[in-house]
Amino acid sequence: MVAMDHASAANPASPSAAEASRCGPDVPTYYAPPARDCEEEFCRKLRSIQSLPLLDASFNAVATMVMVLNANREIIAVNQNLLDVFRTAISEVVRKRPGEALGCIRAAGGPNGCGTSRHCATCGAVNAILESQEQDRMVARECRILVGEPPAIKALELMVTVTPFRVADDAFFVATIEDISRAKRLAVLQRMFFHDVLNTAGCLQGYAQMLLDQHPGDPEICREIAELASQVVSSIESQRDLTFAESGELPTRPAPVQTRSVLEELRLQYLKQSATQRRLIQLAPLWDGTIVTDRLLLLRVLGNMLKNALEAADVAGTVTMGCADRGAAVVFSVHNAEVMPEEVQLQVFQRSFSTKEPSGRGIGTYSMKLFGERYLGGKVDFRSTAAEGTTFTLTIPKRVGTGG
Repeated sequence: MVAMDHASAANPASPSAAEASRCGPDVPTYYAPPARDCEEEFCRKLRSIQSLPLLDASFNAVATMVMVLNANREIIAVNQNLLDVFRTAISEVVRKRPGEALGCIRAAGGPNGCGTSRHCATCGAVNAILESQEQDRMVARECRILVGEPPAIKALELMVTVTPFRVADDAFFVATIEDISRAKRLAVLQRMFFHDVLNTAGCLQGYAQMLLDQHPGDPEICREIAELASQVVSSIESQRDLTFAESGELPTRPAPVQTRSVLEELRLQYLKQSATQRRLIQLAPLWDGTIVTDRLLLLRVLGNMLKNALEAADVAGTVTMGCADRGAAVVFSVHNAEVMPEEVQLQVFQRSFSTKEPSGRGIGTYSMKLFGERYLGGKVDFRSTAAEGTTFTLTIPKRVGTGG
């Protein structure tokens, strides 16, 4: 942690000593409390922070940017990473508030700096600090600010996490700052990509079906084109759902689902695919009932189970799907006669782990766990032995919000 000595802190470059000494309640503001510590009070708190032996090593060891603030939101210390990122010196940030130190264009718009302008009411950083003060707990908020001076103004998207702590009778706040601008831009580009490519693929699928329905010069070729177009759309939707699921943005749409209907739909769908070849897909005696869940996500999970089982099964082997009643829950299962090696079993749900080339595969089993457990509220598991073969199971409640 980098902090100025108290003598230097008494005369910061900005705000001015006169401005910093405006401590009384009569100072105007449009949003957050405007008061700042007087020189003597600030230096006393600075000495208090400097007396903590492990603070410097701890905060400089982390990769994120860190500030230590007093109760008036003034910077007492920062870590070296923040100084490096913003190419500044401790003398340029001490006694400033966060927006002033980072160069927010709104910081000068209020009567007493950062937090006091009308625009500050929507600032995630200011609100995180105020909420942490009020509730005495850690608070995280996204913060969008414009920094710099015209014409070189830059938009930043930050995640600000504020944690309170005390030294004797004084309240302090650790604010960690993570630049999420790149992640936000990527999320926007992903949404644009999936929207545009699905529109194109959907048009292809529509024309393929039209060709099959109205101009079947060669019905077999037309059916193949229509099926391939459908697979393209399904693959894009799968990747889109996985992307949004990992970020916690995937919506669920529970509705009544017939268990036999879902399994029969999958069986017929995969009978047409090359992975099936001469392999047999059969339905075991199963519980045929109605559950309330997200049908598309259920198809995603069971489809990945079925695809993996078909790829693992011997040519001319059999893959069996089933569904069992377990009271408030149901257990879907997909079985093949092969056994997984132990080293595969130990890694089977890890992201990007795959027994197949090229590298970068291995999303199927990972997505089973992600969709089945986080979004369907169930449990995804497997059992693989030489005597019994391999069975993947999905246990989910019959109704959303019930036990399983």
